[in-house]
Amino acid sequence: MLNTFNKLIKLTLIFTSVITGWTSIILLSNTTFNLEINELITKMYLNQKNFIFNVKDLSILLVKDAKGRFVENNQGIIPVNKAKNKNNRVDS
Repeated sequence: MLNTFNKLIKLTLIFTSVITGWTSIILLSNTTFNLEINELITKMYLNQKNFIFNVKDLSILLVKDAKGRFVENNQGIIPVNKAKNKNNRVDS
C-alpha cells in the first residue's frame, strides 16, 4: 500500500515537473500560442483561488449546520446541576 502511494506521488511530481518545464519553455520562446496559454494559466489560477474560497465557505456552512443540529438535539435536555438546584428550591 505504501509502495503504491509512493509511486503515485512520484508520478504526480514527474508529471507536474514536465508540464511546468514545457510551459516555461513555450512561454519563453514566444510562440503563436502565448496569449492562449497565458489566458489558460490565468483561468487555472482563478479557479484554484475560487476553489479555496469555496472550501472555506463550505466549511463555515457545515459548522453552522452542525451547531444548529446540536442546539436542536439538546433543547429539551436540562443540565443535572440546574435540575438539582430547582429541586432544592422547591423543598425549602
